[in-house]
Amino acid sequence: MNTQDKDLIRGLLTELVNEETALGDAKSQFAAARVRFDVASRKYAAVRDMVTAQLGHSPYMKSFKWPVAVGRLGANLGQYRFTHMKPGDAIIAALKEGEEPLALEQIVERLSSGGIRFPKSMLTRMVNAALMKTAGIEKTKNGKYIYPKEKPEDIPFES
Repeated sequence: MNTQDKDLIRGLLTELVNEETALGDAKSQFAAARVRFDVASRKYAAVRDMVTAQLGHSPYMKSFKWPVAVGRLGANLGQYRFTHMKPGDAIIAALKEGEEPLALEQIVERLSSGGIRFPKSMLTRMVNAALMKTAGIEKTKNGKYIYPKEKPEDIPFES
């Protein structure tokens, strides 16, 4: 091997080591970003749950009018609304948000557009299983699902 070839190989090996180092740095940055994302998503879920409890319903219902400007979120508002929810709770929230019964495919679409990230076939199976075992969800005659509006209990008169 001549000197020119040796220099080329030495240079390529140096580049390879530099890129391996850069890849290791990127991996560390990625791990730190995942931690920041997990913390932020859990904070979001806590605030979402507090807002829902105070309102008595989801702020993502179609009929709810936000009293503050949504500004930069616009069309992306609610893209994380089911984050850190159990599947059954997320399905109930999705059914309560809508004004009409939803088909299985519509529920899957709402959940995936609201922050539940699974491959579609896996999410469809998970939703189908949760629909069968989550109390309170009803199936209509045309095969769609609803979560009936809660009826206020009769308030007994004091004697």
